[in-house]
Amino acid sequence: MTQTQQEQLPKNLTLHVGNEASLLERADHSTQQTELVLAPVELHRRNIQRRLRESQTPKTSFQFSDPTTVGKQLLDVAGLPTTTVDRIDRLSMIRSILSDEDVSIASPVVPSEPQSVEQIRTEIEAVTGFHPERLDIVQDVVGGLQAPIDADGAELLDAAVSIEQALRQVTSTSTSVSDVAFVRRAAREVLATDGAIWEDAFPDVERVSLVGVSSVPAAYIDLLHAVLASVAVPVHVHFRRGTGSYLTQRASELFDVASPGMVVFES
Repeated sequence: MTQTQQEQLPKNLTLHVGNEASLLERADHSTQQTELVLAPVELHRRNIQRRLRESQTPKTSFQFSDPTTVGKQLLDVAGLPTTTVDRIDRLSMIRSILSDEDVSIASPVVPSEPQSVEQIRTEIEAVTGFHPERLDIVQDVVGGLQAPIDADGAELLDAAVSIEQALRQVTSTSTSVSDVAFVRRAAREVLATDGAIWEDAFPDVERVSLVGVSSVPAAYIDLLHAVLASVAVPVHVHFRRGTGSYLTQRASELFDVASPGMVVFES
């Protein structure tokens, strides 16, 4: 389909369900990479590149990347560290945190295995980005559930926030807990510099397209939100057909937060 109605969406944001043909039609022989194509899933990025090859369409105007890489590029321009804790080290750190009697995370509903705790942390991070407004919304939703699901949900939410905070405390100030943190911090820096680091990193980019997404982590939304608020660059989001209709209906809610990239923790 189909471009969605634009009411209550940020200026210069266009949503699509499918409709990647419009992206391919913009390919040309430009000597500059004027469109930044963000494909979080590498397979989808390869599929687009394959379709361009098969149709003998030039792709020189496209710069293919993903939100995490873009976040790192922006932080590099800002002179900020981009070291991160990998998953194996993060699981080891979680194991140590769970065994620390001074850290209050233990609960009958909170798993004791580091992998399960990390999954909870990751899922809450994807939904909220640890943004205070989104955490409040999730807390309200959980509080409206029937007992005992409401209490169990609240404990899992608290555990995710607590483990993220504990990881931040045992990680050096020059190291991020996860790659997603790059994206959040990049969003904050784009806003703080009024778009200057974006223009330095991508001086030729005239359009941004996020493609092939069946769900959109909050951090990705915050980065796009920061760009839309700071730079006169159109942004197109191409949702996949399976979940696209639902996500377009919720899009205004996803963007309706102050200070994109903010986290509930002290910096």
